Amino acid sequence: MSEQAVTHDILLTRNDGHTRKFRVYGRPMPEIGDILTLPVDGRLVKARVVVSPSQGETGRSDAEALELL
Repeated sequence: MSEQAVTHDILLTRNDGHTRKFRVYGRPMPEIGDILTLPVDGRLVKARVVVSPSQGETGRSDAEALELL
């Protein structure tokens, strides 16, 4: 991960197809392949980053992640 901590948005796509947007403050920008843990409906969900700003602008968020099983 990069050393610079910034505010960024992450779009999480759940296994059931639903999406949820998270705003992350003061953390480094995630890179493709990074594993994140995000709070969803009272439980922690692990997700893998599949798109990041270094690969191109997604238009919806700074990074996109898919929920892991």
